Amino acid sequence: MLAITRSLTLHGIKGIEVVVEVDSARGLPAFSVIGLGDRSVKEAADRVRGAILNSGLNFPKGRITVNLSPAWVHKSGSHFDLAIACGVLAGTENIGTDNFFNKVFIGELALDGKVMAVRGILPMISGIIDKTKEIYLPMDNAEEAYLAVKGSNVRIVGVRSLGEMIEYLKGDRPVEYFQGNDINEEKLVESINFSDVKGHWAAKEAIIVAVSGCHGLLMVGSPGTGKTFLAKRIPTILPDMTSKEKLETSMVYSLVGELNKDRPIIDVRPFRQLNKSSTATGILGGGYEPLPGEISLANNGVLFMDEFLEFSREQIELLRKPIEDKKISIFRRGQTYTFPAKFVLVGATNPCKCGYLGDSEHQCKCTQREIEQYRNKISGPILDRIDMCIDIPKVKYKSLVGKDSYSSEEMKEKVLMAREMQRNRFRNCPVKLNSYMSENMLREFCQLDKKENDFIKEAYIKYRLSPRRYHKVLKLARTVADVGGEDKIRIYHLAAALNYTRFFNEFNSIQE
Repeated sequence: MLAITRSLTLHGIKGIEVVVEVDSARGLPAFSVIGLGDRSVKEAADRVRGAILNSGLNFPKGRITVNLSPAWVHKSGSHFDLAIACGVLAGTENIGTDNFFNKVFIGELALDGKVMAVRGILPMISGIIDKTKEIYLPMDNAEEAYLAVKGSNVRIVGVRSLGEMIEYLKGDRPVEYFQGNDINEEKLVESINFSDVKGHWAAKEAIIVAVSGCHGLLMVGSPGTGKTFLAKRIPTILPDMTSKEKLETSMVYSLVGELNKDRPIIDVRPFRQLNKSSTATGILGGGYEPLPGEISLANNGVLFMDEFLEFSREQIELLRKPIEDKKISIFRRGQTYTFPAKFVLVGATNPCKCGYLGDSEHQCKCTQREIEQYRNKISGPILDRIDMCIDIPKVKYKSLVGKDSYSSEEMKEKVLMAREMQRNRFRNCPVKLNSYMSENMLREFCQLDKKENDFIKEAYIKYRLSPRRYHKVLKLARTVADVGGEDKIRIYHLAAALNYTRFFNEFNSIQE
């Protein structure tokens, strides 16, 4: 007897439909799973057999062959168990094959028949919403799945055990569709605020510009000046996540198993901090069955690199392509896996090895050669991909004890105004933020009058700007103008943008 059910598999951040064919035939008892599955897939035979028998259900005698189609797609994970069990039981529990029509089954089986939660539910279901009516899956994954299908005609059935699901399929028990629960969307990130940061007015203005246009930012200052303190508060001024952004970011977290019934969705912008001991796989993602790395976990949020120049040159170079492409592609076994990587890059570093170069209160102990070696960890191409660099000086005592301080609410209001100007500007364009503009778009949206054009031409020659840096300056100037609520780019906008790149010129001069 042949029974056909359906399940899903993961391919990067996308779900692919898998047809599960179960053939029960006469012969010596055997149970084999074919279709390019990994070890966890092949071990489904033992889990399914144990779950069926320990649930008091009838296990068919003879030879059982399970084929997972399409056979050219690599498959991994234990979530095929439920679909396989349904196919196996079709011939012994009087479940007609029409009972599987328009249904999808996802879930791991314990040997006692309990249906266990699995990772990757959100991206899996994204590949089947238009092709099914009902999805049977673990009750612990039901909330996460409901969020993926909300607004569609797909219904979620959360099951706790194999026996319960069989009762649903046979009609012995009315199907209970999951209705979803009220989710507490309290923004925990709001417990910190830029009002905690005293002084640093210029740094806060620069951060507003960086966030408004999604420009990469490098903060340079002596130890203890507040670089990390500032960086951790950046998510508090980012616009609230849209439903699309929540779903996309949650898919990434679902892949690595960081969602559960208590946290079924990511509804605040992520803040991820890279560690100096991070491997290439930890940063970019990868593995035998590729999973996203830190740059994808920071998607739609902030990726922070403290002690930026303490990272190896090789680690820093890994960021070049993701910064440019806003995604990361990983090649494994002839297939390409793509993960999103749209983030605000924020780095913090000391100006030299001892940390006190340019400090008015401490003397730098580094030699010129040590300074050069320290700064040479970051290459020119990477510098060209980071838009802004600002000094973070020590806060004066008067500011430290004063009450006046920019709050997150005030800063966010400026960011939202600048983002609204960009949304109107790019309403007919594929990009939505200034930092994403192409060269053709620069000619359209960053037109300069003669005075401004003469000014930037002189700066291009004087500071020996690269073409990429020149384009970055124009994008920055456009954002500075947006923050000020101005449609035209003026000389003072260009001057501000050039000032944000001043430190990069020092790096380039050392490297030359």
